[in-house]
Amino acid sequence: MEQLYNEVRTQVVLENIFKGGLLQFILSVLFMLVSSWVLLKVIHIVLNRFFKRNKLDETNFLFIYRIIKAIVYTILVFGIAVQIIPLSEVAISLLASSGVAVLIIGFAAQEAFSNIISGFFISFFRPFSVGDLVNLPNENIIGTVEDITLRHVVIKTFENNRVIVPNSVINKAVIENRDIKDKQACRFFTINVAYTADIDKARSIILEEALKHPLLIDARSKKDIKDGVPQLKVIVSRLGNSEVELRITLWAKNNGDAFSLLADLRETILKRFIQEDIEIPYPYQNIILKK
Repeated sequence: MEQLYNEVRTQVVLENIFKGGLLQFILSVLFMLVSSWVLLKVIHIVLNRFFKRNKLDETNFLFIYRIIKAIVYTILVFGIAVQIIPLSEVAISLLASSGVAVLIIGFAAQEAFSNIISGFFISFFRPFSVGDLVNLPNENIIGTVEDITLRHVVIKTFENNRVIVPNSVINKAVIENRDIKDKQACRFFTINVAYTADIDKARSIILEEALKHPLLIDARSKKDIKDGVPQLKVIVSRLGNSEVELRITLWAKNNGDAFSLLADLRETILKRFIQEDIEIPYPYQNIILKK
């Protein structure tokens, strides 16, 4: 008898907590979870096909999908809360007084909303896209944009670290985008030789090593090629106290290739200079001692 009483009491308690009882609550939650998952999958497929068919930027696709996902999750949480009797009254009261709630939440989450609004600006004006190499000089951050969310931008540095930058910071920052529109990278290679060195010989070595490198590309226009403009030219860019600075402009397919190109040329040209007795000067000072 006591066991039956406890079972009835438990049933009553559950009915006072969950609308329609625990079983109906579990089934309702499962239905909402599955429905939300299916809905998001369908939206993801439709949006993805639409963006690919129209050759639109992936950044906008990710941003729009995340907004939709946030809305679906919010509705899901509200739907589950309504099924729980103690929470349903709170949820309905919040909905009824949504104006006041919005003011309170908005005041408490100004920074979060600022990041979301900034995210809209980033998505709309597109100062960069996922995969672009960007430099934020004021923040001392340089790396590849890996992800753009409602709140922040993820930048992968050359050291393989991830820097999380709030959208509000990005929106105010000075941004150097090295991949916007044109992926080709231009770099200056400079090296110093002594005043007594054979400039023509040094120039010839630099040209030989640069022209045979597989990562170098020819960035000349058809007109330049037709007019006989040389692909590469070594110039004297500066006369220092004890050195002559030689500079050559190099082009590569992308920033990664440009980095490797410069690194390789520093090594190969240095070795050639040593072999050919081209002196690389060291800084020195003349000290005059007076008695």
